[in-house]
Amino acid sequence: MMTNQTANAAQEFLTVNHGDRQHQIVNIELMMRRHQPEEVVDFLVRLSLQYKKTLARSIRRDRSDPFINELVARRFRIRMAINTIRKEVRAA
Repeated sequence: MMTNQTANAAQEFLTVNHGDRQHQIVNIELMMRRHQPEEVVDFLVRLSLQYKKTLARSIRRDRSDPFINELVARRFRIRMAINTIRKEVRAA
């Protein structure tokens, strides 16, 4: 089981502030109620791979597309959340 502190830290990586609003890439807290940490990590890894494929397609189509920046940022945030969860799982 994951501690609330770790879930909150992972959620912070997966929440993007846009000034007057917030966007959650994934709601970790909801997922943690129904799934084990390893399952959440597996989901996040698959999501990151999906973003990687989308990123590659976007780069092939138009290298100047600002959506590329968004995909890179999302992949980074997902990787940081994965690392946060894995660190706790290894320590347990």
